[in-house]
Amino acid sequence: MNSGKAFEADFGKSIPNNILLYRLHDPAQSFGINSNKLRFSHKNSFDYLLYYPTTRNLYALELKTVKGNSISFERCKDDKGEIHYHQISGLKNWDQYEGTICGFVIEFRKSSITIFIDISNFEKLISSINKKSISLNDIYNSGLNYVIIPQKKLRTRYRYDVKSFLDITSN
Repeated sequence: MNSGKAFEADFGKSIPNNILLYRLHDPAQSFGINSNKLRFSHKNSFDYLLYYPTTRNLYALELKTVKGNSISFERCKDDKGEIHYHQISGLKNWDQYEGTICGFVIEFRKSSITIFIDISNFEKLISSINKKSISLNDIYNSGLNYVIIPQKKLRTRYRYDVKSFLDITSN
């Protein structure tokens, strides 16, 4: 299992039973199945819908994991990066609805730190820098809102305190 799928699996196992987590199905292009023969293919704006019944908020979440302490992003459709342009614009579109909280959950494996940054703060961050990647230091020094999601290492895998993250972001 690749590190991205392992992170998604660990995150999914961290969700309390009373919280709905729905994984959007990946289109065929994500798996390389006849990807060169596909003429039209849907690109998901994010990985998960999560419903938190305590506050009645709907979360649209894109999960990313990176080996180091920075992650690249695309400023336009022609760029190449780990956070894709269509994900940024898709989360921005979903964020316009009342009761939705949209953003990125990013695991920085080198530092064993996982953060959530909502899409509006992410856009402010990338517009304030002149590069195509953001680092943990960029996030820390931005003055913008983000949430560190507490995590605990089991033997080899992690569990995340998703409930505390939801409580912080729902207020």
